Amino acid sequence: MSPSNRDEQLRRKAVELVRAAYDVADRMRKVDLDAVNEPRPPTLRYHAQYELVKEFIERANAMREFAGRLGLIDSNEDIAIVRDHPDLWQWMEIEDDRLSSDSSPE
Repeated sequence: MSPSNRDEQLRRKAVELVRAAYDVADRMRKVDLDAVNEPRPPTLRYHAQYELVKEFIERANAMREFAGRLGLIDSNEDIAIVRDHPDLWQWMEIEDDRLSSDSSPE
């Protein structure tokens, strides 16, 4: 296998793994929060689905940024990966708005 062939395989694998990380973050919107929290100590439990989803998005973002810095994901792929999950971003925006309105003084 030539070095360029290995590089292309590595690049494809990086894109695949980053996409999968965002897919997992998206699926966390529907996971049973009580089941996730059950084995966790009280201080590490999620108080809302939003916290869980946000944590998984942050992990996916870190993977995407790392792959980008290594040159494994170019800017077009980076944009496409983020755009592949419009429902996730819309849900996060709604939750952000809801949480900021819940915490605003009346």
